[in-house]
Amino acid sequence: MPRIADQYTDCAVYIYKTLEQARNGEHYGGSGFLVGIIPDEEFPHRGFVYVVTNTHVIAKAEYPVIRFNRKDGSTECIPTKRENWFPHLSGDDISVFPITVSLEDMQVAVIGLDMFVTQTRISDEDIGIGDDTVMIGRFVNHEGKQQNSPAVRFGNIAMMDREKIVTEAGIEQEAFLVEMRSLPGYSGSAVLIYSPCAMNDMSQIRRGKTRPKLGSGALLPPETMDAFNAHTSAKGPYLLGIDFCHIQRKYNVRDAHGAEVSEGLFVMENTGMAGVIPAWRIAEVLDRDELKDKRKEKLLPEKQYETTASLDTADDDVSEVFTQRDFEAALKKVSRKVEKNR
Repeated sequence: MPRIADQYTDCAVYIYKTLEQARNGEHYGGSGFLVGIIPDEEFPHRGFVYVVTNTHVIAKAEYPVIRFNRKDGSTECIPTKRENWFPHLSGDDISVFPITVSLEDMQVAVIGLDMFVTQTRISDEDIGIGDDTVMIGRFVNHEGKQQNSPAVRFGNIAMMDREKIVTEAGIEQEAFLVEMRSLPGYSGSAVLIYSPCAMNDMSQIRRGKTRPKLGSGALLPPETMDAFNAHTSAKGPYLLGIDFCHIQRKYNVRDAHGAEVSEGLFVMENTGMAGVIPAWRIAEVLDRDELKDKRKEKLLPEKQYETTASLDTADDDVSEVFTQRDFEAALKKVSRKVEKNR
């Protein structure tokens, strides 16, 4: 994995149980990240922003608190109401919250829908086992007291989403297995795929093009060059999904001689595997009728939204939006244009 841009970490936010814990930076809670939606071509001037995290991160907090970084080096803590979060209707461990951010004050980056991994993109880009991944979230053992200090962990896809993971709630969760060494505190983190060495892939087809057989130095014809370029360009950055669990196994306690303790004591051992819910499941939450209706309600004439609201206060409805200039600036921090043929 090569050096990545520091701005990627600006998409991460921290989630706490109480306002006091958020202000003190206590070792509790999980991670989240910012996702943005630009409505269809009929309304290209508006962008909507959401905090995405796991439902289990906010489940035990009546007023989950979102903590952002401010550009002046301080933090902004936003209390919310648990009932104002929008969970996945099928029980997937995903919840989203519509929110206002101001680029003048906040150090943020937004992941756009055009970066989401879809089932079509998996096929077109030949995303699969071994592709490089980046997880951005909260390392609770060194998380930052005065400001959020997201830590980035790197890994690889170990298993595609064919085998579901049964959660503690009994939900059969569609998920990728990623060798990422996930830990408590990283729940709700964005997991990106950015595989720059796709030219070394052992697979043979990408974007519908078969890997060409290179000759002895002769100039390749255009159609062969197209196929060659399809294999040599990087994959991503794309949002693979959201981290929701780390896979553990029981390990029996042994004495100094290696014999198992008869009382049946055991410890939980981290296998190094993280469960990552696919990005398209996040898109399903964002496509809920209630959220679509809210976006339609906010599509006002341009002269009515010249001023962008900040995060200084948080009432029951903080689902205001960026201006186009603000939204696009935040989006560009972690996104790039995706070719139309992908």
